[in-house]
This record gives sequence, structure tokens and C-alpha cells, in this order.
Amino acid sequence: MKQSEYPEWEMQSRLLNKEEVANPNIVLDEVFDYAHLPEWRSLLWEWLKITVSGSYNTESAEYDRYSILYTYEKLQKLIEAAHLIYAQKETSKDLEKEKEQHLF
Repeated sequence: MKQSEYPEWEMQSRLLNKEEVANPNIVLDEVFDYAHLPEWRSLLWEWLKITVSGSYNTESAEYDRYSILYTYEKLQKLIEAAHLIYAQKETSKDLEKEKEQHLF
């Protein structure tokens, strides 16, 4: 689906606070303060195993369920922050192109 096919409100952050919207790098800090890269790999591997094996309800302890939900929230915020960074980059590109057109 093309970006233009989504309603405008779908392109806005839902979980980021004003400070995080203004500086999405804060979210990167939060994500990697929560878990380092090897830990993220391990968490995602556990998610995959639980999902593929279908063992979530029978084998997951309360802490594991909490960890999965907390990790999910962090990943949602990471995706929103990455989208903001991407949108800022695209806006900068567009402004640069417009500036170049006015110079010539």
C-alpha cells in the first residue's frame, strides 16, 4: 500500500511523547538501555520459537509474558521513532531539491 493511501492520522506517532517526537534518538537510547544487541537477538529468537512452536500459553511464565509485552512496546516505539527519522530525512531531501531548483 502506498503511503498516500493511508489516512493522515495513521502516519502520526501513537506511543511517542512530545519529547520523543522532537528527538526520536531518545527512543534509540531507551531501546538499547533496555537490552543490548545480543539480548535483542535472543529476545527475538525466543519470540520466534514461542510463536512457531505454539507453546506460549503452556510454557510461558508470568515474567516471560511481561517481558514479551514490554519488548513489544519498545519495538513499537522504535518503529515510530525510525519512521520519524525517515520522514525528517525525506523532508530534508525534498527541501534540498527545491533549493537546487531555485538556484538554477
